[in-house]
Amino acid sequence: MKKALSIILSLVMLLSVGVASVNAFAAGGVGSIESTTKQNKIVLEVNGKTSTDISYERDPENPRKITFTYDGDGELIGWEFPGMKEGIDYEIVKEKGDAITILVYDTYDGEVVANAIVREPEDTTAETTKKNEDKKSPKTGAASAAGIAAMGAGAAILTALKKKEDAE
Repeated sequence: MKKALSIILSLVMLLSVGVASVNAFAAGGVGSIESTTKQNKIVLEVNGKTSTDISYERDPENPRKITFTYDGDGELIGWEFPGMKEGIDYEIVKEKGDAITILVYDTYDGEVVANAIVREPEDTTAETTKKNEDKKSPKTGAASAAGIAAMGAGAAILTALKKKEDAE
């Protein structure tokens, strides 16, 4: 009876791992650009420091489409979005002059940090970028849980098979 129960429990755990893995992979894929319901918190920075020299506007038809504009006195060198990966969390829709428009994928639920890389008027060096590296790591809990459950299911199956061999 114990052997049969052990095998049934192993199969149930294996089935659970399969379902959890499918859900984890589905949630962790490249974001769709279809959804317009989520609105991420916006943080505006110039050279890694919070600033009021940047303005932003959400597209009225798609609030996940955001245009950032640098309004300061320095020379805009470029844009970066710390904590986000282009092609995974967002895509650049348009970049013109001191403005950039991005589309944030619906699977990204963190804050959107728009960092304008700017050369200040009195600055003579080209080294003005300061990357903001202190953002949170990506969410990996579901994938880790699926891995742990798979290891547990495997251990239960091996134990059941070993007990069956010992009994024979």
